[in-house]
Amino acid sequence: MTRFLFIRRIMALEQRINRWKYAIIPVVCMLLTGAWLTGCAIPITYHDAATYKNLTDLKAETVMLVETFDTKPFAANEAAIADITLKFRKAYEYEKGKGKPNSDTMRQFDELWKLLNADITDYRENGNSTLGPKYFREAAVVFGQAFDIAIATENLKNRDK
Repeated sequence: MTRFLFIRRIMALEQRINRWKYAIIPVVCMLLTGAWLTGCAIPITYHDAATYKNLTDLKAETVMLVETFDTKPFAANEAAIADITLKFRKAYEYEKGKGKPNSDTMRQFDELWKLLNADITDYRENGNSTLGPKYFREAAVVFGQAFDIAIATENLKNRDK
């Protein structure tokens, strides 16, 4: 008797599987198609000549300014620091206005600003004598490398708009 019930349960299970087998295939196909279409909908960011110009201009001006921190007192560079701060903010706001697909460039501007702001703070608080005679010259080299990464990232963006 138990053998008969066991066989009957197996047959019932097979019938359920056969019914669901034909319903599952279209559902799986729809899920895979949806995943594929979503993958194709990734926003593409395009190369922007204004961003490239902002980055190259800011690189030259920032590197030159930071190099002078070793030789000039803070008061002599105060106007130049205010000028470069304004230029950074303008460039950042321009990138921010391009929206979420451009968030990678905005993060790079954030990192560049953090580097510059830390050096300005050190310069303001410690002057150029306590950090060593070549400290800011080396900091300028780091700035140049950081800007080179941001510029290379911009150059890698799609140019076909």
